[in-house]
Amino acid sequence: MRLSSKRVFLHVVKRKSLCNEDGRIRVDKIDWIRGRFTRRFAEQVNRLTSITTNAEAGWFLDLDDETVYRIDRSILEELVAERLEPIETPLLMSVDEVAWQKWHRYVTNVVDIEKHKVIWNHDGRGKDVLNRFYKALGEQQCKQIKAVASDGAQGYIASTKENAAQALIVLDHFHVKKYLNDAVDAVRKQELRKARDRNDMELSGMLHCNKRFILMQTKVTNKKRDMLEILSKLNQSVYQAMLLKEQFLCIYTSADRKKAWANLKNWIVTALQSDIPEFVKLAKKFFRKRHYVLNYFIYKIVQLSLRELITKLKDLKDLKEWLMVIEMCNIFY
Repeated sequence: MRLSSKRVFLHVVKRKSLCNEDGRIRVDKIDWIRGRFTRRFAEQVNRLTSITTNAEAGWFLDLDDETVYRIDRSILEELVAERLEPIETPLLMSVDEVAWQKWHRYVTNVVDIEKHKVIWNHDGRGKDVLNRFYKALGEQQCKQIKAVASDGAQGYIASTKENAAQALIVLDHFHVKKYLNDAVDAVRKQELRKARDRNDMELSGMLHCNKRFILMQTKVTNKKRDMLEILSKLNQSVYQAMLLKEQFLCIYTSADRKKAWANLKNWIVTALQSDIPEFVKLAKKFFRKRHYVLNYFIYKIVQLSLRELITKLKDLKDLKEWLMVIEMCNIFY
């Protein structure tokens, strides 16, 4: 650290000793030294890079960008090792990938739902990546997992069945709503193009992208109710798509699994008879994954996004720790 605004250099002599156990020569390990810098200096670099760029931190400390990057990375490696190793055994967990860069670069996160905590992550996605988590967790610990929430991706399902066969797989609310919203939005875009070709300005205004978020809302507001009433007269396709979405979400209010299965069957039949290609495709998908949808009524767990996890933190100290882990993902991968 600087002393009276002057850079300070220490000359430290490390001793070499002959180990009596293996006969190898060992060098003293000094805890307050990290490479060519003291630990306190490295921690100061890490604090600066959390509020400014590597270039600006290097200018302030009279270091080059590459040196700042290496120091900051080493500190972050220690922090993530403290938080993610050893892996905690979750009873209820969720797994999902997060896109952090263009060209399909992903990080897979495993979250302990009960503790609202990321317990493992790795670059990439799919079966092979999740297999690494189960392998690191161990066979005995995998047997303790009761339920896994995921987006229904075949890779995650196959990995869970192989490594934690006793765990129930739950198709979580977040992705179910996303599938429904994507289907509604696809219908909206098709009908918007048709309305513009017909110069139907009233319907074009209703289906414009600035009204999209009102249609996508889960909660029924006055604005949404008014839009649905107008759409029922102007365009039956979008109106029917909205009704199918709301009808599916009502399945989660069922009293039990048996009642939910009856409601799900009715929805699948209705969606297939709607002749809306997006919902016909979605109905077939939900039929194939019906067991995972209905498993929610055994373990009522939902997947948490990183944003939701941050909002559930207790204090600012926890928030800083979480931001460190998220920043680590962006730097390492």
